[in-house]
Amino acid sequence: MVKNQEWYSGDEFKDVSKSGKDRKWKERKMKNLKLANIFDSLNYSESFVSNIKSCAEHLNFKRTNDGSLRLFQMYTCKNKQCAICSWRRSMKYQVQISKIVEEAMLRKPKGRFLFLTLTVENVSGENLNDELSRLTEAFRRLMMYKKVSKNLIGFLRATEVTRNELMDTYHPHIHVLLFVSPTYFKGDGENYISQDEWTDFWKKSAKIDYRPIVDVRSIKPKNEKTSDIRSAILETAKYPVKPMELNSDSAKVVDDLQKGLYRKRQIAFGGLFKQIKKELELDDIENGDLINIGDEENPISDGEIISVLWNHERQNYYVR
Repeated sequence: MVKNQEWYSGDEFKDVSKSGKDRKWKERKMKNLKLANIFDSLNYSESFVSNIKSCAEHLNFKRTNDGSLRLFQMYTCKNKQCAICSWRRSMKYQVQISKIVEEAMLRKPKGRFLFLTLTVENVSGENLNDELSRLTEAFRRLMMYKKVSKNLIGFLRATEVTRNELMDTYHPHIHVLLFVSPTYFKGDGENYISQDEWTDFWKKSAKIDYRPIVDVRSIKPKNEKTSDIRSAILETAKYPVKPMELNSDSAKVVDDLQKGLYRKRQIAFGGLFKQIKKELELDDIENGDLINIGDEENPISDGEIISVLWNHERQNYYVR
């Protein structure tokens, strides 16, 4: 139970979760402003920079019945490199994955889960956007292969981009949560796909002339309870939505990622997962609401509203 904190105008604001963890609004806002300044130095438009700077400048919270605070109003820039938006997107992602996976397991209790990682060689920043488009199409082809599709119930595709600082290149790769029929593991090779076979399929679908690194592994819960497998499944949530740390040569990296990730969907659902997402009327993770993330269970108190403003001079949030 969170102890109700009394707020007065001018107080320095700190948002603490039910477990007592600082949600670090100040630190994330400072990273957001650093990002905006970098875009400014790169001569992005004034409106583009202003959009990022305005993110989370004014926060409105309501007290829930258990004493914790719930965000209910905030402007979000939705830039993929914004520390605030990435954080909210990550939470929303994990909430939706939990709901979708639990419902899928109820409908197909004998289904099994696999983690599949698909890689290609690194690319330069100027080629990142085209490579991400190519990988999306390659993945679509991979899912259409008969041996893949015949035992596939549903999937989650999450695309991650990491950077090799030494070579100044980017490593786009795909993490896939596969939900497959139990027949996948039967049939003396008729249904089961070995790591070598996955590699062959990926090489063919990606149309590359080298042997890529592919990893596939089964997720095995300790028992039949959903919660035992949930934590392993949610590991995928950290991949496509974590903000990259800004460093000494950040300007080029920020520019590369802005152009490389432009209009690129990093998260996608297929099969039963896509069907459940639609039935549950879950909002779009990447471009949707980053305030109401779907975990709002505790009712809100009708009374208290805490309004918080970012103070640029003092570099912190204060109660209005």
